[in-house]
Amino acid sequence: MEKGVSFLMSNLIEEITSDQTSGASGIYIKVLNHIVLGYLKGDELPELIRQKAGDMVSLNYLANKLDGVPLFKQKEIAKELQKQVRSDSSASGIQLYKGLANSKNIILCHSNSGSVIRALEHRKNRIELIYQTHSKPGEEGRESAKLLKNNGFKVKLIADSRVPTAIKEGAIPVLGADSVTQGFFVNKIGSADIVNKALEAGITPIVVVGSEKACTEVSYGDRPQSEIFERISLEKIRLIVGSSTYRMPRDRKRLWKMLEETVKS
Repeated sequence: MEKGVSFLMSNLIEEITSDQTSGASGIYIKVLNHIVLGYLKGDELPELIRQKAGDMVSLNYLANKLDGVPLFKQKEIAKELQKQVRSDSSASGIQLYKGLANSKNIILCHSNSGSVIRALEHRKNRIELIYQTHSKPGEEGRESAKLLKNNGFKVKLIADSRVPTAIKEGAIPVLGADSVTQGFFVNKIGSADIVNKALEAGITPIVVVGSEKACTEVSYGDRPQSEIFERISLEKIRLIVGSSTYRMPRDRKRLWKMLEETVKS
């Protein structure tokens, strides 16, 4: 690949990955779209994506899928991964429907999770109210609230400090994740506090994550590097990955098996 083309692609990937409001899922989907449209291609593409991935497991997953792949197949792989996102969204929506079956249909969201928003599409007429945090310091919650309102949901944008009030109202935390491993998931700071307060109130938090974000603790390493993300224990969490729900710690072995298989594929 010519240096000029490589430079332009590097700049494009930098522009996409530096968007702080889209969330990891949104960035992953944008990169896939650009590959399908032909704006991102070439032998150097996997390494360029890996360089910009940072804490985003989904981009490392994509880079691994493209490693050693003939140029003409890069677009095919991106299309297949787009289908995987749609399939995961539909399946996780069904699982979320089941997970909220006996609730008051009041939920609490944090940050801006594409996985959560897409899953909620399958429960649009059944959610009474969504409490959406501002999600400091980036305030991504404002963008999430706007998207949810545009999709027909009743949304109340609240300060992060008002989380206990929402939980007292019976709101079930429905959180996204930048990655999930055997023992923890990673999400925006403030997520651990939300989980702890829900558990103290006897409420089981739900975490929705795309299958492209599943990895082992070994492959995840010492991330997250960014100070605005944190690790949160999976203990007593209801985890939804595509068509499967894992009640932790009951389904720990089944989750571990899935993660190992994901790494091998």
